[in-house]
Amino acid sequence: MTVSHAQPDTFVFFHVGDDVVMPSMLVDSIRWSNPDSVIVFCTDKKTPNIAGVSRRVEIDGDRSKLMTYRLEAFAKCGVAGAAIYLDTDMLVLRQIHPRAILGNQKIAMCQRNFSCDAGFNGNFRNLDFREYHGKPLGEVYPYVACCTITQTPAIWADLEAILRTLNPKFHLWYGDQEALRIYAEQQQPIVPLPERIYGCLPEANEHVSTAAILHFKGPARKPFMNAYHERMAANSKLVSAPAN
Repeated sequence: MTVSHAQPDTFVFFHVGDDVVMPSMLVDSIRWSNPDSVIVFCTDKKTPNIAGVSRRVEIDGDRSKLMTYRLEAFAKCGVAGAAIYLDTDMLVLRQIHPRAILGNQKIAMCQRNFSCDAGFNGNFRNLDFREYHGKPLGEVYPYVACCTITQTPAIWADLEAILRTLNPKFHLWYGDQEALRIYAEQQQPIVPLPERIYGCLPEANEHVSTAAILHFKGPARKPFMNAYHERMAANSKLVSAPAN
């Protein structure tokens, strides 16, 4: 199937809070790797502006329930057509064409490649997930919520609706991954986005050279994001675009 790239590729991210260092680095990386793209910033009224975004969309929500807030924001972002939705602790290294990746399918999910056999911790952030304790992570959450492509924002409304039926603990943590797994079980086919390409960990040296996106998830990896960002800046002829 041949897909025209006449329309700009669209990247969407969600962030609330005063600290915009990581989302700013994400936006820079998109501008350097996909300079003609549209970048949509989903947020609230209090969060500072971020330079380089194409459009800021403000959606009221509950900051104490970020899982639900994030899905709701994506559902209401008003994006027309296919788009890629990213976490903010990521750097985009290569051109990405969401419509071409999706083709005629509804959704592409980041398929877990790392730590699939690790036992799930059933006591996380003082939340009780004992129903999953010790089970392989790749079985509990086969899809990582850091990178998702959807044909329309309506799919995020479906995911939000799933999350709102779940135990309130999932509104605080793991809710997006829980909703993605349930959705995948109900809807087929799912276009797989290998984590080693679309959410590669920076220490996975055998995959970094072919990765499209690096994912600096967890506190231990966050300090390395700035170093990679500086390296990208040094290799780029572009500078951060002014805020709109």
